[in-house]
Amino acid sequence: MSKAALEKLVEAFRVEHLAVGFTRFVVSDCGGGEGDARTEFNTGWDMAYAAQVMPVWRQRGHLNGALLELEEFLRVLDTVLRCGGTIPEVTVMPRPPVA
Repeated sequence: MSKAALEKLVEAFRVEHLAVGFTRFVVSDCGGGEGDARTEFNTGWDMAYAAQVMPVWRQRGHLNGALLELEEFLRVLDTVLRCGGTIPEVTVMPRPPVA
């Protein structure tokens, strides 16, 4: 719900503040970093169960087997913000591993 609410808020800001170039970043399969950059997504997971279901998630295409490095995401974020253009949405995801 909070992601949907945030998306609606950004849509409203885009209409109300035309001079500001809002960019939505969609980040896929990123493990986060240390400290404030650490993800809380898997906090409290039963890791034994997660080890059982992760191969199923990969098989179904929910995970590609790679994680986006935080430094790579930050590089992309910096590039987009410095470009001076209006980019409404950017999706950043790791490249699938080479078989």
